[in-house]
Amino acid sequence: MAYDALNPLEVLLQLQQCGSLAQAASRLHRSASALSKIIRGLEQEVGQTLVEHASRPLRLTDAGRIFAEVARQNRDRLRDAQDQIGDLTGRVSGRLRVTASVLLGHAVLAEYVVRFRARHPEVEVEIELSDADLDPIRSDFDLALRHEQGAALGLIGRALGSNRVHVVGTSAYFKRHGRPTRPADLARHACLSYRCSPLDSRWSFHCGSESHCVAPRGPVVANSDEVLLASMRAGHGLLPCFDWLVGRELQDGSLESCLDDWRFESEAYGAPELWAVYPESLRGRRKLKLFIDGLIEYLEERRGQRSLKAA
Repeated sequence: MAYDALNPLEVLLQLQQCGSLAQAASRLHRSASALSKIIRGLEQEVGQTLVEHASRPLRLTDAGRIFAEVARQNRDRLRDAQDQIGDLTGRVSGRLRVTASVLLGHAVLAEYVVRFRARHPEVEVEIELSDADLDPIRSDFDLALRHEQGAALGLIGRALGSNRVHVVGTSAYFKRHGRPTRPADLARHACLSYRCSPLDSRWSFHCGSESHCVAPRGPVVANSDEVLLASMRAGHGLLPCFDWLVGRELQDGSLESCLDDWRFESEAYGAPELWAVYPESLRGRRKLKLFIDGLIEYLEERRGQRSLKAA
């Protein structure tokens, strides 16, 4: 949605969602002082205080929340009308706001959005990357991509496919240090560890009735996937990696996996499936369905599933 002429109610809704004048101003491409002036003008017009201006984060008053809800309903009706008109003409257009983890954004969405917009050039895609599970309703997202479904009132979850983790290294690493065949063998290997408090960073392995828990030790510990991936690709150790992240490299042989008979689990890596989560109010939106359907297809390609099926 363009914000060339700002609706005061839309400004109020953005303040409610952001809890910050600066963040709302950034989202609406205006200065904080401009938004403050709009809100003060609306308060004078209705004769009510709408925002608790001294609170941090900013909160709306009861009157402000009533106006914000009206703004939300009006915006949803407008988007519904735009989508219905698009269906009549066969066009897919409008804004699509998506949030995802930093790793998923860099590894998947960066390339996928280019493909999606090549097919649907009239759709404006807005991406916000965050390792916090942002609430699509509160934060005004059409879609949240998550490493686990979660549970929240008013949201619909759709599985995107496998989020399986492989323990991966370079061919050179395995030639130098050998290949672990059981989880206990990892004690003799350099293990690159993702650590993000308060998540449990230990690695658990399961095979039939057997289970083993490993506290990884190695030359690099980080809360950054990019740092760990660079070290792994340089041959400095073994790293658990999602199938959609390294599927292509496993297919072409530039990386190799080990312990494939064991199922890997770790709190730091999330659930075994990726999920698309969106507000119930957006059920049936054509551009949302097209985006998710295309993403499922793209993720299969990244995992190497399409080439495996064709073989």
